Amino acid sequence: TVQTNSEKGVLDYYKATKLKKNCIHIPWGPSPIMATVTTKKVKKGEELFTSYGGTYWLGEMDVRGDEGVGITDEIQDQIKDTAYDLLKSIQIVSVLYAT
Repeated sequence: TVQTNSEKGVLDYYKATKLKKNCIHIPWGPSPIMATVTTKKVKKGEELFTSYGGTYWLGEMDVRGDEGVGITDEIQDQIKDTAYDLLKSIQIVSVLYAT
């Protein structure tokens, strides 16, 4: 989760999840079916970690009534990186399972 309701808190969340994340959820067939695909080598018994993305937690803060954090250029860059990771994973899986 985002630890502090600030730009630094959101950026720290992205940094921490990038280091731990070893899988991603991708659309698989008709909505709402999703598949979890590893993005790194995972050893047998190792826990799978993914990220909801900072925008999810910003929305959760709004629901709780916390004062919102604006989407700064740095946060926007992290959102773009997360979206690119998702696209890249979808493309790889599409090629692997196309046959």
